[in-house]
Formats: sequence, C-alpha cells, structure tokens
Amino acid sequence: MHGVSHAYGLHTVLENIELTLDAGRTLALVGPSGCGKTTLLHLCAGLLTLQGGHLHNDFGRPAMMFQQPRLLPWKTAGENIALGLKAMGIPARERRQRAERAGMAVELDAGALAQFPHQLSGGMQSRVALARALVLEPDLLLLDEPFSALDIGLKAQLHQWLLQEQARRGLAMLMITHDLMEAVRLADTVLVMDSGPGRIAHRLDLPRPALQRDDAWVHRSTAHLLHSPGVRRCFGLPPLATGPHPSPDAGDAGMAQVITLSPVQYKRSLAC
Repeated sequence: MHGVSHAYGLHTVLENIELTLDAGRTLALVGPSGCGKTTLLHLCAGLLTLQGGHLHNDFGRPAMMFQQPRLLPWKTAGENIALGLKAMGIPARERRQRAERAGMAVELDAGALAQFPHQLSGGMQSRVALARALVLEPDLLLLDEPFSALDIGLKAQLHQWLLQEQARRGLAMLMITHDLMEAVRLADTVLVMDSGPGRIAHRLDLPRPALQRDDAWVHRSTAHLLHSPGVRRCFGLPPLATGPHPSPDAGDAGMAQVITLSPVQYKRSLAC
C-alpha cells in the first residue's frame, strides 16, 4: 500500500497509509476502535473499492478469517470447511477428503465434522473457520480478530497451529487485533495506528522468530511497547509515572524496538 486514503462520505477514516508485507511474514495492525483497521483489511481483501493511493498485490491465493466464524447453519462442519473448495470446482470426493484432513489438523474428529454449527461450541466453530481458510492452501491469510472471543487456552492452541502452518507453507499473514499481546506473539512487525483519521503512528519490529517466543518474552515485549508514550496516546492511556523503562535481559538482543514515525519517515523506512 502506498499513500492509501479512504473516506465514508465526508468522514476520512484512513490517510496516507504505507505498508509492505512480504511472503512468509506476519504484519499486525493494532489501534483504538474506529481507527480504520477493518477498513484497511477490507481494502486488501478487495471488499472495498480503493479511493486514493496505490495497492499492489502479488499474492494469488488469499483467504480470510472474520471476527465471527460465519458458518452456514444448514451445512455440517465438514461441508463448511469444504465450501471454498466447492467454489473452486474441486470434485466432491477430493474436497471431502481435504476437508477431513484440514479438520483433523485442528483436532476436529469425524463426529465433530458431521455436526451442524449450532451443535458446536464457540471454540469448535473457530476451529472450523480456521480449517476452512487453511484448506485452500492460501499464500496470504487476512485475519480480522478471529480469536478475540476465545479463552486463553484455546487461543494459544490456535496460535500454535497457525504458526506451524505458516512455517510449513511460507504463508504471509495480515492481521488486525485489539490484543497487543496477541500481536507481539504472532507478528514479525506490529504497526500501531492512531485515529482521526486513521494513520500509522508507530512500528514495532520483533526479530525473534514467533515459534521461539516463550510467554516471558512476549510479556516483556508487550510491557516494553506499552511504556511508549506515543503508543499510550494512541490508545488513550494516561501517561506513566516517571520511572525505569522495562528493558530486555542483557543477553536478549531480540527484544522489540518501538519506533515512532511520521508518515514521511515510515515511507522512508520501507525504502531502506
């Protein structure tokens, strides 16, 4: 995206957005409600018409996970997983086999795959939605807060499955989330957005590979991010009392670095 702006009527929701996502990398967008995160994601998905700026997409097989599972209630879990395969014209037997393999990968057995959405828990519905996206073997996965309603244990499981699939396939992911810790756990780069209108205000680079991040490292990096005055302003948090800034252990050179950027500075950083 280069210089992307968007408005609903006279209300500008995005202004001069610059971002680049490479194959196999994860980019997380975080920010307060109303800053334009979902609008930005929908532009990337082709669900909205681009109004200003440039969007260049070389990914050929995108898939999307929405905030709600959005399962068809009259189809079984297995049929919901196979829905995209049917749209691609895959024969019935092959799409059934591929849907079963995708379901098993997220621990949905034959009994669960035969059930209808209203018979499944919220967590199982989220697994179906994840399997439905991954069965398409995408090269780009767009994530619109799909794990926000899950308990911490199930969320951790889905995070792990997602990271393993990414490592296996070289999958690129663009995600939006309100959960800073989730962003720090999954992303290679976190972009913090400010509102009025929506713009990128900060960039957080996370050099340690996501599969090598333990809970302690994620907690420290999230605390480091939350101690940035600019990040706190974006979220409307009060200033912190003067005191020592949390920092990584002396031997941990992989700690995130928070960078506060103007739009021009961010564009220059991409060029570098």
